[in-house]
Amino acid sequence: MGQMNNSAWLIDESKSDLTPLAEEILNSIKSPIADLGFGGFWFQGIANSAYQDYLGNNRKSLLTRKVLRSSGGVFSSSPTVKQLHQQYVTRVAPTDINFAAALRLDSPYHYVLCEDGQPTKVQKLFNSHGINTVLSWPLKHFASDTWSGRFTLLSKYPYEELRLTELEQTLKQAQLTIFEHFHNEINPYRQYNLFNQTAIRALRMAAIGLHNREISEQLDITVRGVEYHLESLRNKLSASNRTNLVHIAHQLEII
Repeated sequence: MGQMNNSAWLIDESKSDLTPLAEEILNSIKSPIADLGFGGFWFQGIANSAYQDYLGNNRKSLLTRKVLRSSGGVFSSSPTVKQLHQQYVTRVAPTDINFAAALRLDSPYHYVLCEDGQPTKVQKLFNSHGINTVLSWPLKHFASDTWSGRFTLLSKYPYEELRLTELEQTLKQAQLTIFEHFHNEINPYRQYNLFNQTAIRALRMAAIGLHNREISEQLDITVRGVEYHLESLRNKLSASNRTNLVHIAHQLEII
């Protein structure tokens, strides 16, 4: 099959807020994905525990439903797609059956846009942009056991007409490119203001062996303040002690 003509790249006249480097990288990965029939996408880092956390709906969890529906750390193919993603997560996702299902990372997920022949919010939203297929495609992070990458792909074509046999390798290469340049920006544990930044600085110092008194002097806070910040992080990350806290923080790549 030849290249699919998917000229509707969901591009508008809005000025992108990406840096020139990000624009260059984006352009290098858009064309191969477009050749396979997709007119737009968004990419984000996603915690491996996201599906379980979403179902658990524990308000004390680090990754609450509100956090998981955030628009932070998302790399969109155009300003229009960025706006579409924001509309989806704020207006539609809270009641959309697809949102939770797409958090599973064991296999790609094809969004259900029509239920019982009746138009739904998700169908109306995507169809208003000429989108007939939405496909969530997770990809394992080669260097992390705690989070992965995920493309949400948008196409005007019916699912049956898309060229999926070549898609996995194309997306893997695209993810490698994104991770190479924007790894920290994509890391889901670095989004949503999950952690107090003074606490993170204190933990970095603890990780290299500084004592609380030394940390307090460098941060210009009291020793009790250092203890508070580290204890808060320990509780958030369910760490058993200081050593375990540092280990978990390294796993999540937040220090």
